[in-house]
Amino acid sequence: MNRQLIGFLLCVVFVLTLGVMPAQAQKKKKVKEVIPVPVRSITIAPVDGNQEKQIIRSSRMIDSLVEANYRKQGIEPNEMATDEQFIRRTYLNIVGAVPKFKQARVFIRSGSKDKRKKVIDKLLEDPGYASHNYNYWADILRVSDRITNNVPGRPYAEWVKQSIEENKPYDQFVYEMLSAEGKIYDNPAAGYILRDSGMPLDAVNNTVRVFLGTQIGCAQCHDHPFDRWTQKEFYQMAAYSYGALTNRSARDKMFGGKNIVAKMREELKSVDEKFDGGGKYNRFLNANLREVFDVKRNLVLPHDYQYDNAKPKQKMEPHAIFDPQPVVKAGDSPRVVIAKWMTSRENPRFTKTIVNRLWKRAFGLGLIEPVDDMRDDTVATNPELLDFLISEMHRLDFDMKEFMRIIYNTKTFQRQATFVEVEMGTDYHFPGPILRRMSPEQIWDSFITIAVTPPEEYQREPAAIQSNLLNIDLTSVTAEEIYQRDVELRRVTSGKFRNARDKSYKHQGLLLVRASELPQPVPPAHFLRQFGQSDRETIQGNFNGGSVPQILQMFNGPLTHLLLHEKSNLVFNVQAQKKDKDRADAIFLSILSRYPSDEEREIALAEFRANGSAGYGNVVWSLVNTREFLFIQ
Repeated sequence: MNRQLIGFLLCVVFVLTLGVMPAQAQKKKKVKEVIPVPVRSITIAPVDGNQEKQIIRSSRMIDSLVEANYRKQGIEPNEMATDEQFIRRTYLNIVGAVPKFKQARVFIRSGSKDKRKKVIDKLLEDPGYASHNYNYWADILRVSDRITNNVPGRPYAEWVKQSIEENKPYDQFVYEMLSAEGKIYDNPAAGYILRDSGMPLDAVNNTVRVFLGTQIGCAQCHDHPFDRWTQKEFYQMAAYSYGALTNRSARDKMFGGKNIVAKMREELKSVDEKFDGGGKYNRFLNANLREVFDVKRNLVLPHDYQYDNAKPKQKMEPHAIFDPQPVVKAGDSPRVVIAKWMTSRENPRFTKTIVNRLWKRAFGLGLIEPVDDMRDDTVATNPELLDFLISEMHRLDFDMKEFMRIIYNTKTFQRQATFVEVEMGTDYHFPGPILRRMSPEQIWDSFITIAVTPPEEYQREPAAIQSNLLNIDLTSVTAEEIYQRDVELRRVTSGKFRNARDKSYKHQGLLLVRASELPQPVPPAHFLRQFGQSDRETIQGNFNGGSVPQILQMFNGPLTHLLLHEKSNLVFNVQAQKKDKDRADAIFLSILSRYPSDEEREIALAEFRANGSAGYGNVVWSLVNTREFLFIQ
C-alpha cells in the first residue's frame, strides 16, 4: 500500500469524524459504569522543600565540573535548549510521555523566570514519575507477571512500583530484595530471588551485574578471559547466597514427613467430583511450596576444576570480590551479610553504579560505558564529576528523586542535544544530552497521552485480589477451603470479569492505558514488543532499533488511527480552536510540543485549504511519522 493511499484512508477517517461528531461528543465523556474493582491507594512522595537551595548549589557544582572538563578537552558546549525543547525533553525524561497540548502551551507562553525549576518539581510529584521509573526498573530487574510455574509475579511488580512511589532509598530498595525471605504473597520483595529460582550461580552474576556494574559470569566456568576474576573468586562470592533455597519439599518435616501435595490431591477428589488428581490445583499446592528460606549448604568447586589455587570439589568459604570484606555479626546469615556489604557506602562500586546509571538516564550515556561492565582499570570520562555525584548520593542517603532533581536543574541537562552519533569506545564530555530515540514505553505512552483523556486514570487491579486467595498454609488448610478459593479465583480472573472492566478503555483490541499498567511483558505481537520492549528474560533487554513492523504501525496501525478517532483528545483540542492557524498550532503542540515555524504553518494552512477537513488528517499523519516525534532532542 503506497503512501498516498494510506494518507487518503486516514484522511477519510478524519473527515468522517469531523463531519459527523455532534457538539456534545466534543465534551470529555465519562467512563461507562463497569464492574467495580478495588484500586491501590497511590501517593507519590513529594520533593523535599528544604533542599531547594542545596539543589541549586549542587547543580551549579556539577556544571562547573563539566565546564572545567570542556576547557580541558577543548570542547564548546551546545547552546541552551529552547523552552519547546526543554519541556518535551523534561516530560519524556521524568514522566515518560510528551506533554499534553495545554501543558506545552502554558509552559511556552509563561514568562516566569523559574518556570523550569517549577515544572521539574511538579513532574517529580506526578504519578507518571513512578510509572516511567517502574518501566526502567522492570527492564533491569526482568519483572514479569509470572515468576515461575504457578507463581504470579504481580506482588513483586507491585512492590517495585510502590517502592518508587514512596521514593524508597535505593540502598534499602536493594537490601530488601537481596535479604528477602518467605513467600511472594507475604514478602513481595522475595520475587527478586524467586526470579532466578533453581539457578543460584546465574543469580550471583545477575546481582553483581545489576547492582555493582560488574560482569563476573564468565568466571562461573573458568577464569575470566578479559577481567581479573578467577573461577575460585566467583565460587567464593556465590557461597554467601548458596544456602538460599526457593522450593520447599512436599515432604518437609513441617508437613509431618508425608507428601503434602499428594495428600491434598487425594482429599480434593472428595470435594471436587471432576478432579482427577492432576495439576488443576497446582497454583495452590505447588506454588505455596515456593518460598525463600536459608539452610546450611556448602558450595564446592566443580569436579573438573583445573586451576592450581584449589582442588576439585573443595568447599568454598564465603569471600567478597571487593575489599573491604563484609563484617559478620552474630546471628547474621551469610546472605544478610553479603546484602549489607553490597549496599554499603564503603562498597567501591555500589554507589558508583547507581549514579552512573542515573546519569545515563538523563543524558543517554554514562560517565562509564558500558554501565554494567566496570573493571579495575575503568576510568570515567570525568572522574571529578563522578566522585562528586557519589558524594551527593551519600549526602542524600540514596534518595534517587532528589538526586535526579539536581541533574535536571543543571545547565548541562538543559543544553541542546548533540546530534552527532557517539561511537562505542569514544569518550563523550557532555556538551549536552545526546539525541536519543524514545523507548518503546515512551512511544506508547506518548500516543496514549495525545489521544486519551485522561490516560492515567486506569490502574491494574491490586495484586492482593489474587494473592489473598492463593496464599494458604499447607500445614492447616482443608481441601474444602482450597476448592472454594479456587472457585472464587476463577471468577475474579475470568475473561468476562476482566473484559467488563477493560472494554471502556479498549480500541481495536488494544487496552489504552500506560505501559506500566499493561501485562508484564505484553504479548510478542503487541505494539510495545514490536517497538522493542524486553521479553524480560535478559537484563535491560529493551531494543530501540527500527524495523518493518514499526513502519507499518506508524503508517497505518491502530494507534495512528486512534489519534483521529472522534473521541480522541487531539480531535477535541483541534476542534476547540476557531481559526485554522490555531488548529495548526494545536496539532504541532500536541505532537511535537512546539509551535510550527512560519514555513510549516503555511504548509499546514495550504493543506487545510486544499483538502478541507481531510487536510487536518494529513498534517497529523505527517507529524507522527517524523523523526522529530520519535526522538528526544
